[in-house]
Amino acid sequence: MYSKNENTIKALWIVRDHMVKPQDIDRAIDFAEHNGFNHIFAQVRGRGDSFYNSEFVPKSKLVINDFDPLKYLINECKNKNLKVHAWINIYYLWSSKKHPTNENHLFFQKPEWLDRIENDGYILDKKFLNKKNNIYVNGEGFFLAPTNPDVNKYLINVVSELSSNYSLDGIHYDYIRYHSIDYGHNKTGLSIFKENNKINDYNLNEDFNRLFSNYKRRSITEFVKNANIEIKNNLPSCIISAAVKPNIYDAKLTFFQEWDLWLSAGYLDWAVPMNYAVDNNDFVQNMYMIKDNIPKKYHDNIIVGVAAYNQSAKSLGKKINRLRKMDFNNISIFSYNTIVEKPYYWRRLKKYF
Repeated sequence: MYSKNENTIKALWIVRDHMVKPQDIDRAIDFAEHNGFNHIFAQVRGRGDSFYNSEFVPKSKLVINDFDPLKYLINECKNKNLKVHAWINIYYLWSSKKHPTNENHLFFQKPEWLDRIENDGYILDKKFLNKKNNIYVNGEGFFLAPTNPDVNKYLINVVSELSSNYSLDGIHYDYIRYHSIDYGHNKTGLSIFKENNKINDYNLNEDFNRLFSNYKRRSITEFVKNANIEIKNNLPSCIISAAVKPNIYDAKLTFFQEWDLWLSAGYLDWAVPMNYAVDNNDFVQNMYMIKDNIPKKYHDNIIVGVAAYNQSAKSLGKKINRLRKMDFNNISIFSYNTIVEKPYYWRRLKKYF
């Protein structure tokens, strides 16, 4: 686990678009190395596909030939002051209006694993598999169901394979949550919940919502706990982190993401709250909520995620300064994309960094 004696953490999220070719990765490494970053969150699982070699996860169609982006990144960072974390989307499966091009994608292979809202016939009846039309995308897209045991078994295999085959410094979870408060009605998961709690459609008692919310939270927490055991068995020094909602109450009640527990129980080494608020008051309020509710001994295990894509460099710089005044010195910037697309942005932000 991270200790106070280690260097301040300055991390950078590198989205999968820049994990396609060696020259893309080289440029990202060069930027990170020469601008004071010491940790990279490299996205290697985006929408149910991989940017690494896997026995069962289909490789992204963006990757050229037999290239292994993750292996290349690790090898290139070996002699540099850059730690490599495999950034993987956990429950987020698909977001495009077009079908996946790979027939081995879970979207086609395991439609029964998808999560849904109550009485959602579109998901329940698998209407989205009609390849003749564009897919109807609700909100962010399609999510796997944390309440379906087969989903979590599959995801444990994902992290097991990664931690067995690659000498990673860390594994970083993203989208380790439900789509929204209304989700969690996967058919299999719902059946298990009702059976365990002796609930049927005729005796929906007043405790249903409380029990169901606890069940949804527990489903994700069990994955985080079991994944920790698997990863640490394979890579004892691997840093396990998760990108989480910055408002701990919203995280827990709306997205069923009890990251304060994950941190205190040791299931996570780092929590990375995505404090992407543009309004300064909202940003600071999120930080005070964390400061007041997370025991001080864990504050050094919090890496504050800040956003470059939705605000000026000056606005972001002031937020970074405010974090330091609040004794939150570890940060991660989202994302490298903005820096590549707007070179002037980093020139203005660097003085705050």
